[in-house]
Amino acid sequence: MYNPEYTAQDGGGYFQIGEAVKSGMTKESAFRYVHDGRLIRVAHGVYQQEDAWPDPLYLLQLRNKKIVFSYETAFFLHGLSDREAKKPVVTVPRGYNAKHLTDTGVIVHTVMNKWFDIGITETETNAGNPVKVYDPERCICDLIRVRKRTDPQMFQTVVRTYFSAKEKDIPKLMKYAKELGQEEAVRQYAEVLL
Repeated sequence: MYNPEYTAQDGGGYFQIGEAVKSGMTKESAFRYVHDGRLIRVAHGVYQQEDAWPDPLYLLQLRNKKIVFSYETAFFLHGLSDREAKKPVVTVPRGYNAKHLTDTGVIVHTVMNKWFDIGITETETNAGNPVKVYDPERCICDLIRVRKRTDPQMFQTVVRTYFSAKEKDIPKLMKYAKELGQEEAVRQYAEVLL
């Protein structure tokens, strides 16, 4: 018999062979746990409990470690918009082969490598699982950059919600804006809405 240190409950109903091995479990014990627990294979090396709440964003993150949720998906996760994106929206660094993502309906944005890591944080999905997402300040900079291609109602809602929130961090917003080459545009909105 084995006593797993890492279980599906530790992973929000998902069990990852790689994480189990990192925690000290042998591969043989991990696969026995999968078999005995009647877990369902949902991706290479990723299994789900039958009664686990489906969490497509978390599963997408597990299968694609490099992605960062952005734009509409990030707005919703941060409470900047009450509209959940119809399709997940992610950002990847330039040069990342995202064909497997676009083939499954994921909306993919690319960004220069030097800007990719700016503002990455972690938040929880509706099911309570951790995912990588751009923080609200990075979201605002990205949104202002693509404002002419954005639904005007979505733009207004997100920008007004951010600037009226108590948790906003204007110094961080302006720092990101400068790093991302959006300083003048972001400053104009900040001056009007603050």
